[in-house]
Amino acid sequence: MKKINHIYKSACLFGLLVVGLASCNEYLTIPPTDRVVETKFWEDANDLNGVRYGAYKQMAGTVSKMFLWGDLRSDSYKLNTEEDEEQSSLDMYNNILKGMPDSTMNIYDWGDVYKTINLCNKVLNNGPKVLARDKQFTTTEWYYMRAEMTALRALNYFYLIRAFKDVPYTTKLINSDAEVERFPLTNQLVILDSIILDCERVAGGDIKDNPVPRGQARNRFASEGDTKGMITNAALYAILADMYLWRASLHEGRGIKKDTVVVETKEGVDSIPHEIMEDYDRAAKWADASLTAHHEQVTDYFANLGVSGSSIELLHFGFDNVDLIKNNFTGAQQNYTPKLEAQNEIFSESGNSIESILELQYSSRDGLKNDIVNTLFGYAKKTHLMVAEDAMTKAHGSGNNGPKNYKYDSRLWVGCQIYIDDAQAKSGYFCLKYQNPSMEFENTGSARKIRYVKQGSGSEYHNWIIYRTTDVMLMKAEALACQKKEPTTVKNIVNAINRRSYCDYNEGVMPNTEDFSGTNKVGDFEEGSLSADNAGNKISLPTNVPNLVVTVMNQRQIELIGEGKRWFDLVRFAERYSDNSKDPADERENPEGVQKGEPGYVGNGQTGMAGVVYYFMKNSVGSQFCGTLYNRFKNRWGLYSPIYEKEVKASRGKILQNPVWNKSRYEQ
Repeated sequence: MKKINHIYKSACLFGLLVVGLASCNEYLTIPPTDRVVETKFWEDANDLNGVRYGAYKQMAGTVSKMFLWGDLRSDSYKLNTEEDEEQSSLDMYNNILKGMPDSTMNIYDWGDVYKTINLCNKVLNNGPKVLARDKQFTTTEWYYMRAEMTALRALNYFYLIRAFKDVPYTTKLINSDAEVERFPLTNQLVILDSIILDCERVAGGDIKDNPVPRGQARNRFASEGDTKGMITNAALYAILADMYLWRASLHEGRGIKKDTVVVETKEGVDSIPHEIMEDYDRAAKWADASLTAHHEQVTDYFANLGVSGSSIELLHFGFDNVDLIKNNFTGAQQNYTPKLEAQNEIFSESGNSIESILELQYSSRDGLKNDIVNTLFGYAKKTHLMVAEDAMTKAHGSGNNGPKNYKYDSRLWVGCQIYIDDAQAKSGYFCLKYQNPSMEFENTGSARKIRYVKQGSGSEYHNWIIYRTTDVMLMKAEALACQKKEPTTVKNIVNAINRRSYCDYNEGVMPNTEDFSGTNKVGDFEEGSLSADNAGNKISLPTNVPNLVVTVMNQRQIELIGEGKRWFDLVRFAERYSDNSKDPADERENPEGVQKGEPGYVGNGQTGMAGVVYYFMKNSVGSQFCGTLYNRFKNRWGLYSPIYEKEVKASRGKILQNPVWNKSRYEQ
């Protein structure tokens, strides 16, 4: 592989220019000269591959911000009030949790994400030139690469619009200072339409018309690390499922029934009417396609193991395309050490588990560390995020599997783990995913607490999972629940995920995982419902939320805690269940002159925001603080992050600050 280093001057405007490859020692080294003339660079496939690998590595360097954008503000965490030598970081986390994000906080600097996007643009724009020049580079190889970079670019834009709502959007590559433009904000929905269509073109077309897609990405790579660490068809389909679920929610909350999506046809470019509510159906089908493609990967993996086999046992729960690692609880008793086969395998230090669909790769050879694991997980530092146990308890419901017995769920042994400091009479709950912990029970009667006795290595080189099997299963379940379709399938998906991790120590056996017949099986998840504190007559709350949607949200919180998902889930909920007929006009989205009730009117999402606060946030911040959060968030804009102040200043008026956060935290 040709190895090369790019050095460019930095550009003030959101980092589009700096490609940031100087540290990519694994793939890129410095050639005899320290600057490469762009026009003389794109000669063969090695040049493309160098930048392609660099894009993955660049994204791996941004994952800590993506995690904080997608999780920190959620009801899964609560304030850590202990003083620490890293007090500035602790104060930042606590201010964000209190609903006081500030545009001066550098976690809102999105420049590094745009570097990843620019690297993708470089490959996509120069690929056809290389295909014409390099006779050893085949069209099939180019299609593989094009699909990867298209999906990776879409994924990075998807993170941005979920975190910030409207952001600058371009598919133009930037090579020099002379080519830098100041791009204005583009509406979130416009970007979402564009990246969905981009991904569909390389995924085999619309899932409605092609129920068995033939994506242009690879089904799998020669090595298992590349299969998990780079875009395959399974990952591409998962991204599409996620994006369709979001688009359906955004449109539903705005009261949009139809729109016009521009798609490519053989005859040219046509405008085709599109039923928005079909997006939920597309989300469910793309999720199913992802699970099927992943199942094929797993089947190939075990076939390639040959006679040596594997000690891992899989569960399928009657789903032909689902492979979940089994926790063997057989014969378990209360005083035994918890058995965590599935959790240990999924979040192992070696990474690339069977259940992983896409995970970013780290290694000491690259010199690139995953700074989430030790910075935010564990309990040794005061800056580690504290888990809101009350929220986890509430997510389990109130029945046999509810607050009294919720610690029979092995996921919470690593996701909501008690730390007891006898010397100082202090305790708290922390997420220990990726920490490789060892544990033992503390027999305290009905509480059945688990005393954490030894923290694992918390390796700085742990891979970071973007998508895995249960995440995609729950995307499918949510999409079906939103349509009020196939309730039995939704319940079976949720129960399968819950049962895999649930052990009833009263019976000392693993629940009957494969049989969904009958009711009240050990490990069945309680159906959810919403109840809110009295928010007062002046505050409207969503009234049309199906119980099964709440069930799926509860399961996602428990299953995916600490994986950068929960706040995004809450924002999606708020967007979906905003009452467009009641909300005041959105000051930016509402067309001028259009009145409430008229076609095209866009409300500001206030009811959905109120639902997040009074249905969910109260479980972590307490009922008394809900009114404060409601007043700080104001409307849907308050659920999105402030734009880094330096970007606003550098844009010379083209980038407008989020209207809720256009003041500093000291003025709120």
